[in-house]
Amino acid sequence: MKTKILMALAIFLPFIATAQMMPDSTVQIVAYWEKGDRVVYECKNTTKQIEVDGTETTKQASSETRIFEVIEETDSSYVLQTSYRDVFSSQVSLNIGADIVSRLSEGIIIQTRTDQFGAIEEVVNVDALIEAMKRTVPVAVDATLAKYDKKTLEEMGAVREALIDSYTELLCRPETVVSTCMEDVQPLLFYHGARLSLDEEYAITQQFTNPLGGGGSFEADIKFWVDAENSDSTMVIIRSYMSVDSDVLMPFVREAIAAASGALMPDGISQEELMAEVDKHIADTHMEMTLEQYSATAIDLYSGWPLLWWSKRIIVNTSDEGKVENTEEREVKAVDE
Repeated sequence: MKTKILMALAIFLPFIATAQMMPDSTVQIVAYWEKGDRVVYECKNTTKQIEVDGTETTKQASSETRIFEVIEETDSSYVLQTSYRDVFSSQVSLNIGADIVSRLSEGIIIQTRTDQFGAIEEVVNVDALIEAMKRTVPVAVDATLAKYDKKTLEEMGAVREALIDSYTELLCRPETVVSTCMEDVQPLLFYHGARLSLDEEYAITQQFTNPLGGGGSFEADIKFWVDAENSDSTMVIIRSYMSVDSDVLMPFVREAIAAASGALMPDGISQEELMAEVDKHIADTHMEMTLEQYSATAIDLYSGWPLLWWSKRIIVNTSDEGKVENTEEREVKAVDE
């Protein structure tokens, strides 16, 4: 396939929706929705780690039901409402019971406006989401602290308030709320508005958050193409691939090692000395990190609703000690209800 680098706006310019699979060997992703339309998705997320000795461990598993509903419709736009139920997470580090996790998540409702093709334009209820997040933080903190006895909790009163303030500041920023919403909505509607050739490979540059969970972000090119062999006049499958090399990712590793090592270093060591020690350790152990990500999206061409979105991200850490591989696999599948 011929590689064709396009800017995002060029790819997602509006086109006249005369058909789905075009006679000129192109396919157009268009929403044919009406107010009241509703689609239910089963969502699963699994994170695994393969250690140096080959031992494989499931680090985290979660699932939920996600409901998309069209609540407004005009000639030029739609408003989609996304809600949640049956939320489960095995992430023990949260120290929060499954019922608390479910209750917190099911109180979140996302409303997004799209254009007439289904491409996302904005999150319309950001203020309401921020208020909902503010209500959930104390509940989550109290659930986390519930393992302590009454006397300890009384002594930790100031700690509780500090935790609430800290997490409220971290989680309730408008940009954080919008970013979190987009993680659940954007992948399903990423290709809406696009008209793609069946024999072309495209690429788009996107911003990604720190894969280790800290601050910072990086840019990477995602290549994507129509899987013409497995698509037909009723359904299109679009695949994507992204590869990020060590030069881009090692600054995040460097910061993570420094953050973990800081408390263990002798008193009085400067930040410059700490970073010098970290850099020496990375160089001496020949440490590297790479990332690959694959995805596939199946879209019903008659309705414009996604049928399936699947993604697998593989992060490989190598050093003189060996290789550690972390994989995150996500699946969002439309189901009958």
